[in-house]
Amino acid sequence: MGFLKLWLSSAALLFLGLQLTQAAEVKGKIVCYYGSWANVDSIIPGDKCTHVIYSFIGLDDKTWRYKFLDGDDNWTRSRLRQFLTLKTKFPGTKFHIAIGGGSEGSDKYSRMAEVASRRQTFVQSIVEFLREYQFDGADVDWEYPGADWVGGRPIDKQTFPLLIQELRTAFNTIGRPLEITMAVTISEYILGLGYDVPKFCHNVDAVHLMVYDLRGPWDEYADVHSAIHGRPNDREDYRNYNLDYGGPLWNRLGCPAHKLIVGVPFYGHELVVRGENKPGAAINQDASYNLPDAGYITYATLCKRLTDNTWKKTFDNEVGCPYMQKGSSFLGYDDVQSLRLKTDWIKSHRFGGAMVWAIEEDDHNGNCGPKAPLISTLYDNLKDYYVST
Repeated sequence: MGFLKLWLSSAALLFLGLQLTQAAEVKGKIVCYYGSWANVDSIIPGDKCTHVIYSFIGLDDKTWRYKFLDGDDNWTRSRLRQFLTLKTKFPGTKFHIAIGGGSEGSDKYSRMAEVASRRQTFVQSIVEFLREYQFDGADVDWEYPGADWVGGRPIDKQTFPLLIQELRTAFNTIGRPLEITMAVTISEYILGLGYDVPKFCHNVDAVHLMVYDLRGPWDEYADVHSAIHGRPNDREDYRNYNLDYGGPLWNRLGCPAHKLIVGVPFYGHELVVRGENKPGAAINQDASYNLPDAGYITYATLCKRLTDNTWKKTFDNEVGCPYMQKGSSFLGYDDVQSLRLKTDWIKSHRFGGAMVWAIEEDDHNGNCGPKAPLISTLYDNLKDYYVST
């Protein structure tokens, strides 16, 4: 009888342990940013995205409340309500609003975060926004705290965590679960200027690592802009601009791996180079900026070049990404192969999932082959992925 009791107790403990283990496992995220200007809600694959983030609203530096960025406020309100009909179509998907973005700069966010009453006004306005439109959370995309070339200041490193903490406190009073996420750099230099990583990560649900735009027409030398691996001959200031370094950096600085979401681009950067066209070639900056959209090209557009024999295609195993060349044009981008490698990286490092900028830029019409190949690749490789919290 004693043996039986011992066996039953052991079995109960084992069952409890299994239950706790299961409770500590969460499904990997596939976070899909969506540009408000796209206006093609019908293509959003809510069955493949765990989160869809509507981008962007901004900050009014006269009232310190949120503001719409699309010009016509009535049009924006109508767009938001139309967008959120997707919640009925995809009840298992969370819908967030993104605040900020690169075009908003840093100056007014720095001035808002510095003053407690301004923070309070801003936070309250976001709470009102979420209540009115029934979003499931907010994504804070301040680019970048502490970076003086875009208006940031040293004080941001102390005041930005206060803003996030106050946002969390306010969200906890609403009466339904609301998430806070952040879009962030992987630049160690910028992190040192404006990010108190442990404080942030304590108060957010996920951190979206922008592992793209690591090269562009603003640089001196051409290369892919979303590398997994660095090159041995990279210049010192770019040696760490890759997923292998920038992803674990956030973890080393105190953010749990399960909160870290790896960003992947559904676009490429086309550059005009001088001399021999190869990785590391000097960029002709004026010519590159004079390209349509300064060389920013969506996958839905660039994929048409994959069947154009005048473009030479190379998958560069050294960095884990492809590029194309034609004449003096160098185009770095991501494809199905590189996304498979990135999902393998995510799983091997036990990170929280993948993030996409931007979902509307995939080949949703199948003009170059199967429809929506990039988001389908992410989904196929992460749909059964669970990570410990």
